[in-house]
Amino acid sequence: MTLILVTALGAAAPRSSAQTRWVVTSAGGIDARISAQLERMARTKRALIKFVQVSPGETIPREPRGALVIELKKSAGLAAFAKSLKPPAADSPDVPPGLARDGYVLSASSVSALRLREITITAAEPEGFHNALLRLAQLLRPRAIERPGEFFPAPKASAIERMGKTRNLTLWDYPSFAERGIVEGFYGKPWSHHDRLDMLRFEGEHRMNVYYYAPKDDPYHRKLWDRPYPAARLKQLGELVKTARENFVDFCFAVSPGLSMTYSSDEDFQKLTTKLDDVAKLGVTCFALFLDDVPQQLANPADLARYKTLAAAHVDIINRVYQYLKSQSARNRLVVTPTVYTSLWGSRDYVRELGAGVDPDVPIVWTGPQVASPEITAAQANEWAALIRRRPLVWDNFPVNDYVPWRLNLGPLRGRGPELPEAIEGLVSNPMNQAEASKIPLQTIAEYLWNAEKYNPDAAYQRALRDQYGPYGRRHLRVFLETYGDYGWDENIFQPLFTERRSTFDVPVMRRRAALLAREVPALRRIRRYRTLAKELAPFPQEVQKRIPKVLEDPAFEHFPGEKLRLRENYDSLAARKMTAPPRLDGDFSKWEGGEIYTLDARDQITAGRWRWKGASQFSARFALGWDENHLYLGVDVTDPDLYQPFEGRDIAKGDVVSIMLETAFKKNFLARHAGVDEYDLLFSPGNFQDIAADVYSSQDYLPPRPVPRDYEKEIQTAWRKTASGYSGDIALPASWFEGGKFSEGDKVGLVVSAQKAFAPPPGTPADEQTNVRRILFRSKKDKVFPPRFGNPQSYQVLVLEGGERPD
Repeated sequence: MTLILVTALGAAAPRSSAQTRWVVTSAGGIDARISAQLERMARTKRALIKFVQVSPGETIPREPRGALVIELKKSAGLAAFAKSLKPPAADSPDVPPGLARDGYVLSASSVSALRLREITITAAEPEGFHNALLRLAQLLRPRAIERPGEFFPAPKASAIERMGKTRNLTLWDYPSFAERGIVEGFYGKPWSHHDRLDMLRFEGEHRMNVYYYAPKDDPYHRKLWDRPYPAARLKQLGELVKTARENFVDFCFAVSPGLSMTYSSDEDFQKLTTKLDDVAKLGVTCFALFLDDVPQQLANPADLARYKTLAAAHVDIINRVYQYLKSQSARNRLVVTPTVYTSLWGSRDYVRELGAGVDPDVPIVWTGPQVASPEITAAQANEWAALIRRRPLVWDNFPVNDYVPWRLNLGPLRGRGPELPEAIEGLVSNPMNQAEASKIPLQTIAEYLWNAEKYNPDAAYQRALRDQYGPYGRRHLRVFLETYGDYGWDENIFQPLFTERRSTFDVPVMRRRAALLAREVPALRRIRRYRTLAKELAPFPQEVQKRIPKVLEDPAFEHFPGEKLRLRENYDSLAARKMTAPPRLDGDFSKWEGGEIYTLDARDQITAGRWRWKGASQFSARFALGWDENHLYLGVDVTDPDLYQPFEGRDIAKGDVVSIMLETAFKKNFLARHAGVDEYDLLFSPGNFQDIAADVYSSQDYLPPRPVPRDYEKEIQTAWRKTASGYSGDIALPASWFEGGKFSEGDKVGLVVSAQKAFAPPPGTPADEQTNVRRILFRSKKDKVFPPRFGNPQSYQVLVLEGGERPD
């Protein structure tokens, strides 16, 4: 029996014109998504389309001359099809089933190079037919059948057979990566619902097949992980799931409970699975547990009693969630982002224990050698795979710009080589907060993911601009592309305006470039296809133009002719006098009174909680500095009559503390752009002078592993004393930490001193709200344009070790 369905598309389509009648045949039913895709394509080409279902052995009805016949043939099985994806003469290994399910074999014939007569597509799954049909627009171009080398992304293999006027083209094609897509995992304003729907369609059009929903600032993803989505938000999620499926994209719902979850709690586990159940009802089968950017040590007493390590807790919760999901449906899968997700920092013991304990069927995410990696190689991936006992799934922090929000990242994907597919499970890109602008680099990423071996970043870049913005796209966007076509890890033209640097920079050059950018925005807005993009581009030159006068007025800079600026090396610097003898470490601040005292007692020195500050008698601090050959000394006197410090260990950051940001290799790191093993973030708790002892903690979660582990409580000497108005103390830091191992007159150190006053949460505050510390924070660096930034040693104050010995 032959079933014929005719769909008239394009009312003005001339009936007799070549290629304006399409006949689609299949021996079985066609997936509704494939039918819809074909109808959309026919509509674009103003063609009439007819679907014909043919029984085995039945002849296809004769069609008018010039009609294009598209035959869809479903392979008998995935395993057999995987073998047929190799060209007959190829000696390459069989295609893995995970890649074959998205692959296809396409044969096209023409009576001349100008007119296609027949296309046969063989695939094992609807995804393969979908990917094959994305070739159709290229095949319909004049003489395309003779130039498969111009197809993009390049097919894995092709062959042309010429017989007189007849041309036969065969493509064998499948992706380089089984998992290819996007993770909406950035900080800052999440995408709108419209942005997400549009991005899911974009993914489908560019052969991407997964979308991880994980916006950090969606409260129900992270902060309110244990609460159900409101009905309106759940409805939107349902629409996203539906649109994803229509576009052959797997919608993967991620939840990030690590900030407040008690891993050992059955009640918290029930809240988590209830959340996942609510989303599963929408048709979701892919789930992700994101444990990134959470404390790297256990703190909850119940967890400390049950687990020996954080990794043990994470292994337990991951496996329990995975087992639960599988008990609900065999189709369910789970992906995990661990707390240590980069080679740059974190405990290797955590990584090894996690890899050994987590079910081998659960993929584990890795961002590469750095959080945002200029290069990711197969060798690096293999090294990480050995730690986690499986190939990593790469969360690629490109083109994301939440860590450099003053700029865009518009360049093509680079630094991911053709050998990478053999070493990783897949790759998902973390895009920018600007969804429309993200599409330019995302299209290049999509090309790489489909055929890594033949990927050319510059050619892919040109295609992305032409596809999205027409033949004049590169010309219209030239100034923005020249300005932001570099990368977040590069030194951009505007970098010195936003990130403290010790190099000289030219303000007029920046001013002229910002004016050029600003002038382009109205012109782009007048062209319809650029309006959405122009809205996203507009704030960037405006922010530069607002920033320039602030930097010019900043006294931290030395001015040179032609408006060239350079940081004053000793601006707002600190001084430490050499001690005649080691001071008594007894917490008594009176011994420091004869030398220079630095005060933290003015409102403009407050960097957090300014509105809470009621004056110096409520909270303020003084400190003094000294040194000898073997130690750097800090004396502090804190006015804090309502001392609040009930914590120990890493949790002392939630109470009243004195802290030091320290850079110990000033000469080596004079122009360093990132924190390394020479940087420290040290917190000092005086305790509460009752049942909580004094404590020292080093916040090094996001620093490279130190070659020599530190025992902070033994290597740092401290003494604290309760005073009538608060507390005072002495701190001695060993010279062995510093470049050279001994101090000498004239040495320089990077240093910032802070004092924090925390407030107990009001009674009845929910546990998830207690993670946000209510505080007042003083910092010794006065500059408001460039506050100190941990991770950028150039932003620290300069501490000069002076002679002129001061008495002990």
